[in-house]
Amino acid sequence: MKKLSILLFILLSVQLYGCSSNLPENNEVISFAPEASSPEFESLVNEENSIKENDLPAEEYSDDNAAVSVETGNSPVSINSTDTENIGELSQRTTAQQEEGITADNGYYSIATDIPSNEVEHYAANVRQQFLDHDWSAISSEISYPITISGVTYNSGTDFLDACSNVDSNLNNAFFSALESEDCVEMFCNYEGIMMGETGQIWIGEVLDADFTSQGLKIIGINGLFN
Repeated sequence: MKKLSILLFILLSVQLYGCSSNLPENNEVISFAPEASSPEFESLVNEENSIKENDLPAEEYSDDNAAVSVETGNSPVSINSTDTENIGELSQRTTAQQEEGITADNGYYSIATDIPSNEVEHYAANVRQQFLDHDWSAISSEISYPITISGVTYNSGTDFLDACSNVDSNLNNAFFSALESEDCVEMFCNYEGIMMGETGQIWIGEVLDADFTSQGLKIIGINGLFN
């Protein structure tokens, strides 16, 4: 019995010694993580990336109110599709107005009349051409009567036409030379009217009735027509 006990003790000691010899030296920690180059490691990385991608919110996109970025100064302004359509319509209207020759009134002749500047200059150009063409009938309808020309007063269109029936030899050439040089643009004006010709050969102005109703632009003065 004593020998059996000694034998069991020796066997147990041998087994314990063998186990202790397989322990890592210098307190090394045994790692069970897969190496970076191993298939197990790559599988773990791919699985982690897949989880991260699935956690991201899906990107939402709508074409209903697509925004356009416009630089204004130092910061962009966001304009939606409706705004860009309105801008396009405004641009088209502006272009159409420019093609039709519609311009804003600059009020150049406001001291003499409320009629827009472009209408004043258009009227002046027509009157100028009528005189250069010696179209006395057209001129007579544009005069505000009574009117005094070279010391003679004319009370109606008939009186004026009678005086002009045989005046070709009595016309003042300097009068027509001055009108030929008149471009009818930004003409001199004051509260009395608008001057045509270098020395005021013709004056035009807005004429009012007794009740202050406008008759439009008329010829209100003719100077130096006859010799």
